[in-house]
Amino acid sequence: MSTGDQGDGPRYYPSGPSSGQYSQYPQNPYGPGATGDPYAYTPYAQQPAGLPPVPAAPARRPGTVIGAFVLAVLSALPFLVLGVLGMAVPITEDMFPAELGLPAMLTQYGVSFDQFLQAVRLMLALIAVLAVVYVALAAAAFARRGWGRVAVTVLTVLFDLFLLLNVGGAGSGAAIVLLPVLLSAAGVALLYVRPSAAWFARL
Repeated sequence: MSTGDQGDGPRYYPSGPSSGQYSQYPQNPYGPGATGDPYAYTPYAQQPAGLPPVPAAPARRPGTVIGAFVLAVLSALPFLVLGVLGMAVPITEDMFPAELGLPAMLTQYGVSFDQFLQAVRLMLALIAVLAVVYVALAAAAFARRGWGRVAVTVLTVLFDLFLLLNVGGAGSGAAIVLLPVLLSAAGVALLYVRPSAAWFARL
């Protein structure tokens, strides 16, 4: 019902045919549940999910660390070969130089050659094991393990001091003994130069 009378009375407007649904009202331009105030809190508004932080790419291994690992392997290789050959190759009494005076030494201490040979093989086996451990520690430092760098440093200091204190008895083979000392010392030094130190500091 509609009245077209002019006046102050209520006006009625036709609603049209019923569709069984509520009449459509103007949509809120700020979205459902919004109040129109950009600073108002809207509990039903969905916040965009934040992107996870992108992890920084790992620093590239510097060449000084690679060089340190190579020098460590080269310094340990002669002792590893010596230990393996000493346990595998037959050793006889005539293989020792005469100036060493081995027969008189064995007689003085009441030790047979077989007992002496067992002690030598045990020492060579220990040398081979230490060489493997040394390479393993160098590999740990190469894999950016701080404890590996510390351990290989300590072992190098002990190893080099032992060789330097006994190099006097090496005679003409002193150069062969000093070569692993120089290689291992240079390898450890490379682990502490600026590129290597910066690489380990990112742990």
